[in-house]
Amino acid sequence: MPAFTAMQLKRVIRKLKSFPWVLKGNANVTYSQYGEDIIILKLLERCKIDNITYLDIGANHPVMGSNTFSFYQRGFRGVLIEPNPYLFNQLKRVRPDDTFLNIGISNTTESQADFYMFDDVYNPLNTFSYEDAKGCEAQGIYIKQTIKLPLKNINDVIEENFKQPPVLVSIDVEGLDEQILRGLDYSKHAPFIVCVETVIFSREGVMEKRKEILDFMESAGYFIYADTHVNTIFCNQLLYNNYLKNKEE
Repeated sequence: MPAFTAMQLKRVIRKLKSFPWVLKGNANVTYSQYGEDIIILKLLERCKIDNITYLDIGANHPVMGSNTFSFYQRGFRGVLIEPNPYLFNQLKRVRPDDTFLNIGISNTTESQADFYMFDDVYNPLNTFSYEDAKGCEAQGIYIKQTIKLPLKNINDVIEENFKQPPVLVSIDVEGLDEQILRGLDYSKHAPFIVCVETVIFSREGVMEKRKEILDFMESAGYFIYADTHVNTIFCNQLLYNNYLKNKEE
């Protein structure tokens, strides 16, 4: 098992310090990178949505940095997609009541693809995108291993695992986020909320935004509910209007 990084250790210490306040009901715990889970929770509470399902594509660690673990703790369930075999097994152990798929998501007709893996400390950068993998190598982060994994279309995953479209779709797949979003059939499977990474990774911290994702989501009928710069939380405008109308009635 890999050792904690200094950043991860500080995160754990902050959570331990906040625990007494949580027990008293005076604070909310976040497991996301920048509090995205709390923002999403407040949005769902505002719209009085209490039956939450989620599709987490690129789930990574079962707890740390997870946009869905907070909902799992509250008794909700969903589907977690994680190509990394080690993290996949961690997810199954920590969150046994979720559904797990050790695959990649793609809009192509290919049945499998290369998955590029880096050292454990950089496992959030693991990707099916050759271009993104080579971009990491150009910044001094080198590919440690390449494995073949099966691919599946996002619409097939939803049809096979959800009776209704998931309330929340969280996507963090290093370079292929936009491709997945464009492949979703919004006429059948439009989620209420989409949380997606919208910055291009840079070891120097440049953090350039992926404007193409912002433009596409607007064209698909979504508005930006919140943005933590690294991740953007989109909300379906039509569903949002309907929820608020029903709330008023």
